[in-house]
Amino acid sequence: MAPPAAASTAAPNTSDPNRIRHEWYQTQTHVIVSILARNVSKDNVTIDFGERSVDATIVLESSAEYQLSLSLFHKVIASECKFSVGTVKVELKLKKLVPGKWETLEGTGEAEVQSMNVAPPAPADVSEAGPSTVAPSKQVYSGSKKNWDEIETDLKKKEEEEKPEGEEALNKLFKDIYGRADEDTRRAMNKSFQTSGGTVLSTNWGEIKEKDYEKEKEDGTLKPPDGQQWKKWG
Repeated sequence: MAPPAAASTAAPNTSDPNRIRHEWYQTQTHVIVSILARNVSKDNVTIDFGERSVDATIVLESSAEYQLSLSLFHKVIASECKFSVGTVKVELKLKKLVPGKWETLEGTGEAEVQSMNVAPPAPADVSEAGPSTVAPSKQVYSGSKKNWDEIETDLKKKEEEEKPEGEEALNKLFKDIYGRADEDTRRAMNKSFQTSGGTVLSTNWGEIKEKDYEKEKEDGTLKPPDGQQWKKWG
């Protein structure tokens, strides 16, 4: 008699919108929604974050569209919500307006948010030295037991690894330099950038403290970027 066929371990076919599912978990400050769609191009993903809702549209390999519309349990800060596209999922990271526990993912947007519960302490261990308890571990409320500390660490690591592009990358570079700079360097950056109309950014206070960019703009020593011209406001 032929042996029974082995169970298939192949990934589900995600070219069919009806077979794509999503799951979620949360921390004190964020809700993370994972849409389990494989090999999706970021160009084919559109996410609209609202104060009380999220709308996701994904064009799959089959050219079919998967759509997910969520009316959220409570409000989020839309400007601080993000998404990322990986090889096995599209992940939405929602910033809670009010830190705490959501009872469900969806709702009216006005539900009451309570403080995040942690796992109850272990039963007391009675010994000759007297009863003692084991401190509860932090848990992420999602119906499954995930370690809070590990989740928070993972989220922070992902934020640090995110690579901004274009103007966002430039602004991040400036913020990083400013954040690590001493007082003289910060003064140099502020004066050079503001008085030059955003055309000069210097960290050398010894050079910048004597500079008069307003005068240089007037006498033509400091040139505006190509295609632009100096203009006085007020």
